[in-house]
Amino acid sequence: MTAGAARSGTFAALVPLQERPARDPITSTLHPERDPDPPAAPGGRRTVRDRERRRGTGSGRASRIAFWVLLVVLAAGTVALRAWHQSSAYELFMDEIQYADVGNSFAAGVGPQLFDEPFFLHPPLLFALFGLFIGEPVPHMTVQFVLGLRPIELMFAAANVLLVVGVARRVVGPWAALLAGLVYALDPFVVRFDSRLMLEAPMMFGILVGILALLVAVDQTSRRARWAWLAVGGLAWGLAITTKSTAALITAFPLLIMIVTSWGLRRKEAIGVLGLQASVYLGYLVWVVAGGNVAPWFDQTIAGTLRAIGIIKQTGFNSGHAPSFVDRLVVQGVWFFPSYLLIGVAVTYASYLLLIGWRSLRVTREDRGAHGQRTRGAHALRGDGDDLGLLTCWLAGVLGAIVYTFGLGEVEEQTFYLLAVPSTVVVAMLVTQMASWRGVARTVLTVVVTLVLTGSSIIWFTLRTERDDTYLQLVEFMYANIDVQNEVAVGEHTAQFVLPGYGIHELTSVDDARATFSRYAIVSTELTELGLAPASPELVDELARRYTLVFTAHGRTAGDLRLYDLNQPLDGTPPVAPGPPR
Repeated sequence: MTAGAARSGTFAALVPLQERPARDPITSTLHPERDPDPPAAPGGRRTVRDRERRRGTGSGRASRIAFWVLLVVLAAGTVALRAWHQSSAYELFMDEIQYADVGNSFAAGVGPQLFDEPFFLHPPLLFALFGLFIGEPVPHMTVQFVLGLRPIELMFAAANVLLVVGVARRVVGPWAALLAGLVYALDPFVVRFDSRLMLEAPMMFGILVGILALLVAVDQTSRRARWAWLAVGGLAWGLAITTKSTAALITAFPLLIMIVTSWGLRRKEAIGVLGLQASVYLGYLVWVVAGGNVAPWFDQTIAGTLRAIGIIKQTGFNSGHAPSFVDRLVVQGVWFFPSYLLIGVAVTYASYLLLIGWRSLRVTREDRGAHGQRTRGAHALRGDGDDLGLLTCWLAGVLGAIVYTFGLGEVEEQTFYLLAVPSTVVVAMLVTQMASWRGVARTVLTVVVTLVLTGSSIIWFTLRTERDDTYLQLVEFMYANIDVQNEVAVGEHTAQFVLPGYGIHELTSVDDARATFSRYAIVSTELTELGLAPASPELVDELARRYTLVFTAHGRTAGDLRLYDLNQPLDGTPPVAPGPPR
């Protein structure tokens, strides 16, 4: 009896059990153990890749060449999609300024510092990399400096699309894997983060390298090769955590599932990968101790951990002053509906796989020896099923982590990047199964996939051809027209970091401006409406009624970014007196 035939009521329920590999795409990809072809060698593994190598036909070679050519084109296209108008298509994000400043401190040789203070809220690996791309450290952050570092993200985008295809290719055919890469390349939510100087794409690089290494490991017949690839996976996941500690959510969770259930990997293997992953982070802690930075590391890391697990809710949608998650979802739906649709479909399908597949992911009595121990060479799943078991545990960990974060932790928009990228792999599995469907179900899913790709393409073109760079326009105007000796009151959080030379003060009322002798005031209509700025909507309205608007720039992120001259009142009130020379 084949392994596939033995799994009644499990993953076998996905498709009929007829041996029809040529006509049943799900059988010939997700379930190669049902392939009637003999294994390559006695006791050998029957995988998609083994069968393709055995065939070796001219058409097979042509298909492989076409696959690699299209993969190169896809990687180049992914970079081009993000590089075109990269500086103007997405507004400057305050986190970008902070990350650029920490990278600048590495370039200056002083280690992780944010505005001359120790910075350990995030591990330093990526900031050290940023520092390598900074030829000459700067004394102050500017918009142009931060935007100049954004192209660093392009190399991670190129690598990640290759990794997405590689991960998908371990369990599905080449064309479904390429489709997963295409979805990644176009997804508006993913593109937004890959185009900015953010931590998500580099963190996901380590996560994808790790899961791909583990998938390669479970295909190895040699014990030494298997453990070597497991070590690569553990090291990659450790590096992901030292890029952004949030990576632990979707790396440690899956390993814990494997340890408890023995799915995908043997328990001792999962423990080994988890231990290696932890040892990488431990090496970072040793570096912290050696540098005498235990106190700032402890304070900032503990605070970040308490926010992540939900004990402290200062930021994110679960905090008391944050805008409603549903409202934000509706507002951004016009720009990200393909991403929402993709995530929704992928989560539904992944949950479906978990529900129907849990029995086949158990270790059965047939897999154990006489004393209840697993026999040498027997895994939680046989053949290519190890790949499915590993991916299932990974997806279960991703879903579990997101559900916890959404319900109790510090859920932010970037949290869903951890779900959006794995969703592209799930889509490849779904499309593969879809090929064996008939009738309405296949038509509906075809429409959904087409809608996701078409909508993503239209949104990409719209975003890239419209400017969303109000801060760049503001600072260019100010340095060209306003003396840097002036005091400026800012009613939002970003401008204070990119206006070196000006006297900067927080603006919550006109009285604040008077007290600080501020000649000018800066406010953002959109950030104020969302509650993400110190200025209130009433103050924005008051400035519009009472003072002269000297500059405004409009973008979809900041709304109207306005600059008012408080020495030119419109209602006859006394002007704000300029302060003493600085």
